[in-house]
Amino acid sequence: MEPLCYLNGKIIPLTDARIGILDLGVLRGFGVYDGLTSFSGDPFRFDDHWERFQTSANSLGLVIPHTKEEVRSAMRAIIAHNAPGKRANLRMVLTGGTAEKGIEHVLGRETLFITAEAAVPLPAALYERGGSLIRHEHQRFMPEIKTTNYLTAVMLQKKRADAVANEILYTSGNRVLECATSNVCIVKNGVIATPDADILKGITRKVILELASGAYPIQERVILIGELLAADEVFITGSFKDILPIVSVEGKTIGSGVPGPVTRDLTKRFETYARQAS
Repeated sequence: MEPLCYLNGKIIPLTDARIGILDLGVLRGFGVYDGLTSFSGDPFRFDDHWERFQTSANSLGLVIPHTKEEVRSAMRAIIAHNAPGKRANLRMVLTGGTAEKGIEHVLGRETLFITAEAAVPLPAALYERGGSLIRHEHQRFMPEIKTTNYLTAVMLQKKRADAVANEILYTSGNRVLECATSNVCIVKNGVIATPDADILKGITRKVILELASGAYPIQERVILIGELLAADEVFITGSFKDILPIVSVEGKTIGSGVPGPVTRDLTKRFETYARQAS
């Protein structure tokens, strides 16, 4: 069955989808992006994702050409077709559309497209034993929003694969920031801490902090590299990976070298929440 996508207000076969070569997303990398998951046909925490997508668009002076409900309805339709009865991952991209003089953005020319595919989960054994990170000195341009600029992340994928690592941790000076496609949290003496500045505040991160509230002390603050390496537990969060325990950073063992009790508890809380939200 041929997958469908949503492009500029229409649901069409993915193989028929085309973006012009003069689109600012192609010519200049001018656009914003959001990634969502769906557990049972409905985009998870859609309102949060939509609010973030709007914020990102506004930051670049882009106008979303379709309403919130039109987009939600389109997502439901392509999920039902592309991944019926399965968890799905969605990608939503808004670009500046056809450029004027090769570089100018003209309001009203924006391009919006959405894809959906059946999710391919990370191996269950990875969540049991924990994953690893490599570190790279980098702070994303306009880090508080989700632009389509993933140059650094793409270029580092071979290095990540060669290191048999699961994610790339971005640091700046002595500060821990975020991962290429995830947020990072540490646990020390039962306290959960996560960076609060110069990062994209992910939706899964938001859910985890909500679920942890009242059960654990939470700190949103600057985290230093030394703190992360000395943490009892480290985990990363993201729409396409949920909560992944991290037991090694740059070859340095974190805590006891196995996923810790706080991470395991939050994982159970998230799984329960996701089932109820489905």
